[in-house]
Amino acid sequence: MIFRTLFFILAGLGLSKTLSAAPSGFSDHRFNGRDPVHAGGVTTFHVKAGDCSSIKYGDGRGESDCFNGNLRSRIAYKKTARLGDSVQYAMEIRIPRNLRYGGGPNRRSLLELAEWQRLDTIKNHIHQLHLDSAKGLTFDDAVCLRPADFGNWARVVVQVRWSMEADGILQVRCNDRLVVSRAGRTAIPPDCGAPGIYQCEPALQEPRKPIQFQAGILFRGYGPGLQAEGISARGRVPPPEGFTVEMRNIKVSRIRFK
Repeated sequence: MIFRTLFFILAGLGLSKTLSAAPSGFSDHRFNGRDPVHAGGVTTFHVKAGDCSSIKYGDGRGESDCFNGNLRSRIAYKKTARLGDSVQYAMEIRIPRNLRYGGGPNRRSLLELAEWQRLDTIKNHIHQLHLDSAKGLTFDDAVCLRPADFGNWARVVVQVRWSMEADGILQVRCNDRLVVSRAGRTAIPPDCGAPGIYQCEPALQEPRKPIQFQAGILFRGYGPGLQAEGISARGRVPPPEGFTVEMRNIKVSRIRFK
């Protein structure tokens, strides 16, 4: 129903096109509160208040997106990566020029557009693309796109050799501009466990577990779990219109580093 409703919203804006399946190799995320719309080669992600899934994560904690206040509209790549794999993750992103969200109270914005994380684990999140109207789009803490880039299509390419050894490589380019270049261990980020990094705990890392790539919106909002802890809602509530982001040419491919 939510999927169909968003289609009619797009149609009302003169954006209706033939609906299609998710990009090749991807599927809509099982924890989506609102599935993205795939049409005309463009995937449109949209969430607003209430777009959460009550399906439990299944990790024994009894938590769900609704419990945590997460709003999700994402696609997940079906194939995973493991240690030793060299992979390119490429996509084009268009962020609304009128985005108004300051990022929330944490070190990094609570609004995320992509993520690399290990499956069947907890607190094994590796990297994220974060978005707000102050810094722009960041790969972890590195600025990828500035707010002045909003409104136009932008290309983001992440190339990585997943490794726990010195042969690891990580390179991130945004509109052909190199914003991250790092060698050495890549399977666990160097800031895992640092102040303000809440989704990566060193003691829980399981680097041999498969790594999944997800693209689309995840807003880490304000749910009953945080309310019970007495945490303020400030910066954790979406604007009335919600969030919308478009992506196209989302592709994952094996590569060889020279």
